[in-house]
Amino acid sequence: MTPHTQTREAAIALSPVQSTVQITKELNMAGYHKINRVDYQEALIQIVEVSKPQIAIVSSELPGRRSIVEMMAKIAELSPNTRVIYVSKAMGNKEDIDIFLTKNMSAWLLSERSERTMSLAIEAAEAGQLFMDFAINQAIREQISGKQSLLTDSSSDYGHLELLTEREAEVLKLLCEGANYKTVAKALFISESTVKTHINNIFTKLQVNDRTQAVLYALKHDLAGLMTATMTRA
Repeated sequence: MTPHTQTREAAIALSPVQSTVQITKELNMAGYHKINRVDYQEALIQIVEVSKPQIAIVSSELPGRRSIVEMMAKIAELSPNTRVIYVSKAMGNKEDIDIFLTKNMSAWLLSERSERTMSLAIEAAEAGQLFMDFAINQAIREQISGKQSLLTDSSSDYGHLELLTEREAEVLKLLCEGANYKTVAKALFISESTVKTHINNIFTKLQVNDRTQAVLYALKHDLAGLMTATMTRA
């Protein structure tokens, strides 16, 4: 390693009984050779504050008093560039939507399948994208659908969503469902660079700065209702 080469660093934060062998192997293969292992929340916070790792792999079973949303917010506060790979034991928590919308989350895996999907999660983190286990993706879609009906009303105030082109609305809808750039590109038969162009246009038109704000805006202003109304008018 040359003097100007930056050491790639990661943090693994699991419960004391969870194994880190496979995760460490995947991180090493991705070029992360400085890996900090912690087994409670405050230790992770200290590591993030001091070392500012590029990736933090965090388990839902990590002991501590903070919620996962609070932990991710704290990580973002201390080290905005640290990307979080979240590994949960199951779905069904009332915080699921809030976790999904967390700015610094790059992947959400189920612990029972995390060994098979960890490499994809690391790749997503490095690319600044989002990877989700398919079972979580489906559950989030269902919860977003339910939450959308609570956030919207009969006045149908679509806000700046009406400025979006049909294709931009399709891209935003897929983002709301947890899709990453690759998934959006594949679903719409377009290139990833085109997806990025559409997303930048969405951010500009909605006057938001990131995916989290865009998704929240889409939920609040009933993107699905707008798309249905547009199809009906057509």
